[in-house]
Amino acid sequence: MSHFRKIMAGTAIATMALSSTALAGGFQRGTADTDILYEPGTFSMRTGLTYVAPQRGFDSVNGVSGDYGDYTGHYSIPSFSVGFGGDLFGCAGTYTESFAATADYSDTLDGALPRQVSSTQSTSNADRLNFAGATSTSRTRTIGFESNEFGLTCRVSYTADVGRFSLLGGVFAEDFNFDGSSYGFRNLNGAFVASGPQGRALVGGLTTLVPGAQVTLPSLVEVDSRGGYKGGYRIGLAYEKPEIALRAQVLYRSEVKHDDVTGTGTVTILDTAYASLNGQRVSIPQLDGLIAAAGRGAGAIPNRVIDVDSSLNEAISPQSLYINAQTGIAEGTLLLGSFRWTDWSTNGSVVSTITSAETGTSSSYSPYNWRDGYTASIGIGKAFNEQISGAVSLGYDRGVSTGSETTYTDLYTVSAGVSFKANQWSEIRFGGLVGYWTDGDQSVADGGYYDGTVGDDVVLGGTASLKFTF
Repeated sequence: MSHFRKIMAGTAIATMALSSTALAGGFQRGTADTDILYEPGTFSMRTGLTYVAPQRGFDSVNGVSGDYGDYTGHYSIPSFSVGFGGDLFGCAGTYTESFAATADYSDTLDGALPRQVSSTQSTSNADRLNFAGATSTSRTRTIGFESNEFGLTCRVSYTADVGRFSLLGGVFAEDFNFDGSSYGFRNLNGAFVASGPQGRALVGGLTTLVPGAQVTLPSLVEVDSRGGYKGGYRIGLAYEKPEIALRAQVLYRSEVKHDDVTGTGTVTILDTAYASLNGQRVSIPQLDGLIAAAGRGAGAIPNRVIDVDSSLNEAISPQSLYINAQTGIAEGTLLLGSFRWTDWSTNGSVVSTITSAETGTSSSYSPYNWRDGYTASIGIGKAFNEQISGAVSLGYDRGVSTGSETTYTDLYTVSAGVSFKANQWSEIRFGGLVGYWTDGDQSVADGGYYDGTVGDDVVLGGTASLKFTF
């Protein structure tokens, strides 16, 4: 294998990794940098940071068009790996943020997503949209979660005349941290009726003047739920033929279930109690003052904070299978390709629940009902001289959205990267990516609890890394 190919191979793989990370679909963020297992030398260390700016926002919500801004947040993906070993055996310790998501809907209709019934734990749309008799409703404002992965992966290799064969295996530990906020609206009709004659008279007068109306207490719910580290494993095979710069690898990552995600939260009362009908505030001059006073007497005091316990039903980091390959096709030139399958069909619905003696139990619901994700990319790498090499690749990710939510539609990307290697023991890499996100829609008929559309959008990304080899 020529020296040019030795220089250029790592850069090309790094560029493909940027493409795969940024378009892996669903909540995928970083992947463990196990490629360091193939670095020459007895010790290598690489640290990097990838920045991704997805630009996705609603074109319409429940049939109402508008400029709602982007609800997808920009994010950074850290990566660190250290490898040691030789031709026959090697190990790599890795860290990355494996899965995460962030969404801010404060620019959507009235500052949050449409309302849903929160006085239920059900994941059925029929229950979440049955507002008759509901004792509380909610509107999601922000959602965010992240998982950190620490792993150890080892390689055992055997070299024959036809090339080097390697068995890969290792373990990892991953946590899960969730935070979110929503606007809550508690129906006080039942509490007022149970309080005595005055409360019954007030509710009776309200419903006589405005049939179906209720006394509502508005609040802001904020939660912080965390799950401990859970274990998983990865296993794979690799084949290398250095004479033609050939390397092919298949790597499986196991599923991890986080079923102990618990924490705390707060419910902040935002206003005095008021009359509402079908989720909208209504003014009844002869009763407004009485309703506000009765609410304050029941503890509905603006800015009062109530502590609650929080929990999540279950979070699953899906299993995946990753295949990547490279081969020399001309002097100083590589052909690269990759394919990833991710079992995103395990992501059905997420329910975030709060509980306290004063507020009772309520929850917010996010339906996904995703399908499996498939990601593919192909590229070319080129060594320009002994210090500088580069690569460019095209990628495609089949969207996982099926109509219950519409964020992750089909995505097409172009990525490129360059490597600077001033000496035998250090290397700097830079890369960038531009992606085209196709339009999509979600609907109540397809499992969403509101209708929405998104247009054609853009994803931008950049990465940088530094490697030392001894």
